[in-house]
Parts: sequence; C-alpha cells; structure tokens
Amino acid sequence: MLKMLKIKNILINSLLIISIVFIYSCSSEEALYDLTPNNAINTSKTKQVQTTSNFKTSSAGHHYVGNLENVLGDVKQAQITNALATTTEVDYLLDGFEEMGVNGIRIAIFADNVNPNETMYDYLYNEAVARGFNIFANPAQTSGGQRIANGILNGATSPVNNTASKNALVTRIKAFAQDYECDWISPFNEDGKPGDAWYAGQINNVYSELYGQVNGADLIGSCTWGIPAGIEVLQDTNIENYITVSTTHNLGFNHSSWSTFISESGSLPVWDSETNNYEKFSGVATRIDAAIDAGVDGLVLYNSWNTISKTTGALNSGGQELKDKITQYYYIQNKQSGDRIKPYSDGVDGTLMVQTPTSYTGDYTQWEIVPTDNGYVRFKNKGSGMYFRPTNNNNYSNIYATNSFSGSGTYVQWQIDDIDGTYSYVLNRQSGKKMRSINGNDLSTHTTDTDIRINQVPTSWTGNATKWEFIKAN
Repeated sequence: MLKMLKIKNILINSLLIISIVFIYSCSSEEALYDLTPNNAINTSKTKQVQTTSNFKTSSAGHHYVGNLENVLGDVKQAQITNALATTTEVDYLLDGFEEMGVNGIRIAIFADNVNPNETMYDYLYNEAVARGFNIFANPAQTSGGQRIANGILNGATSPVNNTASKNALVTRIKAFAQDYECDWISPFNEDGKPGDAWYAGQINNVYSELYGQVNGADLIGSCTWGIPAGIEVLQDTNIENYITVSTTHNLGFNHSSWSTFISESGSLPVWDSETNNYEKFSGVATRIDAAIDAGVDGLVLYNSWNTISKTTGALNSGGQELKDKITQYYYIQNKQSGDRIKPYSDGVDGTLMVQTPTSYTGDYTQWEIVPTDNGYVRFKNKGSGMYFRPTNNNNYSNIYATNSFSGSGTYVQWQIDDIDGTYSYVLNRQSGKKMRSINGNDLSTHTTDTDIRINQVPTSWTGNATKWEFIKAN
C-alpha cells in the first residue's frame, strides 16, 4: 500500500513538473490567454476569401456596397477631347483608378478614322488590360451608334433608319472587337427608344448579327439616355436574347423608374452605365445613391477620369467621395475580447495595431479590403491609407502599420479563412501565421500600446482570440 502511494506521488509530482516546464516555455500571454491548439487544422486549404451574409465579395474580388458586383471608371470624354497627352499621364490615371477601387474601365468606340489620338488610346487600353482592369466599350458621344453609322464624331447626325446604316454600325463594332478584346461591348450609347432613330427591328438585327461575333465579349445594353427609354427598349425589342447585362443611364433623375427597369430586365444583372454624384436637385438623391439604393449590380462612374490628378494619381475630393460611395468598409472585431482594431497613433507609420472598444467608429477603425491575387487581400485603413503587417515570421510577432511595401509585399497580404459564416481566421501570406488578440484590454482602460496590441500565433491556435468578425461600417 505504501509503495503504491509513493508511486502515485511520483506521478503527481512528475505531472506538476511537466506543467511548470510547459508554462515557462511559453510567453505569459500565450499560457494565460486563449491557448487552444488543434493540430488537426487543415493549413493547406485553398487560399480564397470566403463570403458570409455580412461579408460580401464581388466576383472581381472587391468589397462593394449593396448589390454591386462591378464598378467601372470612365475615360471616354478624355479620349473624345484628347485630354491625355503623355504615357505618364495615363499611368497616373490608372494609378488613380486602382486607388478608387474600380475593377473595370469604360472606353470609347470611334467611327473609322476619327479617333483623336490612336497612339494614346492604344497605350491606355494595353496598360489597363495589363493591370487587370475589365474593359467595357461603347460608342463615343450621345447618339453614339448613329455617329458610328454616319462615320462622324461631332456634329449633327443623318437618319439611320435604313439597312446601310445598320450594316455600317455592325461592321464597325465587329472590326473594333477584333482590334480591342473587351469584356463587354454595347453597340449603342444614348441612341433613344425604338422609333427615335433606330426602329425596333434594326435594334434587334444589330444585336443578333453581333451575337457571338465580338471576339468573346459579352453584349450588353442598350445604354439609353434615361430609364423610361430603357424600359421601352426592353419591352419593344428582343435584345434580352443577346445581352448578358441590362444597362441604362438615369440622366433624367427618374429614380422611381428603377424598379420597373429591373423588373423588365428579368434575371439579367442591371447597371447604371453612366452615373455620378452630382446633386442636381435639392432634397433629391444623387444618381449614384439612387442606383445603389435600387439594388443595381453595376455602375459606370461617368467622367471619373477627371477626379484623378494626371501628375500624381491622387484622387481629388470628388474622387474620394466616389470611392467612399462604392466601397464597403469594415470594422475588424475579435470574438474573445469583443474589441476592434485600429492603429495606436492614427497616421503614424510603424505604429502598433491595438484594440479599441466598439464605441470607436471613426475612420481609423474602418478598413478597406483590397484584393491582390489568388484570393489574398490587403487591409487598408480608411483614415491613414496605411496597411498592416507582422514584424517578421516569428510566433507572437507584433502587427504594425506600414505606409509602403515593395514588390508583391507578401507581409501585407492576408488570407481570410471563413469558419462559421460569422467569424474568420486571418492568416498572413508571408509567415502563414494567424492574427490574434493578446488579451481583453483596450484603449478605454489602457494607454500603453504594448498592453493592448495585436500579434500573430501559430496556425494550430484555434481559440476565440484568433477569430475575427468583419462588421459593415457603412
């Protein structure tokens, strides 16, 4: 009996020693806060952003407000007026569109031999494609299909209700599509309802003859001047047999007509294919607000090229306002602490990421999710414009703000790995480790950054401190 008690005491003491060694082999925060290893976690999971009811990624990888799947910048007037003089200006313009967060660009289709600057046109097209922008093309100017049929850019148009005009438009669109591979093409731009310039049969014939003949582009349209005319096109023609997106311009501020247009479009996605943020009437929603509220799937931000500096690529106040209208910003909130993350010293490069209570709702607690490649993203702070990254590859490395990165910048890239439709793990591309909250402290009770910081831990950690919720901030 005595021998058995001695053996039992030896075992107990051995377990105590092992426990003490384990605790001291870890940092104190690791031992005391959320140590929940699970070695069976699948770390070879395909890298892609997951979506939940509160966390919507567009098909292009962007996070847009409402139902938006595609948002396009617009350079048509710059091309029509020959406002881009150098390749450097084009480069800065595309920098600005990247900052704005659009995933595509609208360009002009000119009649033969009237393009004001074909060299600069080609450079912009090629650079935009190289940067990964989707391309949408439709005719230059209002009455654009008629202008192409007439072979002109400016001036009055001649009647087009004849077979020769229809043939001229179809021939030119086909030729353009061979020279410039696009994602979407419309053969019309503000050409009116059936009977205004083109009769319904001509519109049907244009689309049917272009269908499958535009070098892989999707036909969309009909890009009418106003929603009522767009409704009549849908009712009086059969273009829905050929288009993949139903489009119109709401230049008449016919906000109440959106529901009818969307209904007439059936199952097709709907775009306001020429919108802006101009407050034309006091107390009446801007066109972009009305379109988003109506639930459209896409926008073309009319003339948005002129909200970008051609010498720096920076957005002016109008460009920033457009960006804030289309971008879904998020609070990043920890499951265990219930706190959100923000930079400790708001606009300071190198400042630590720390926790704030949920009462903090300003720009420095809001984050834009910027897609990179293979499903990875960067988190960009709305207030500072900075990103965050771990210090190095080590366990428990701090997360800090950075103003720049070189090359692909894999330290500022992250994988958002959905867990249950609400919470996600956030893993760094370079280190492969998870972001986590180190404790329950935040700025409401602690003013020292190291007391409330965020760091990274091994992928085997699966407790609540490694789980993050993305909560819509706008």
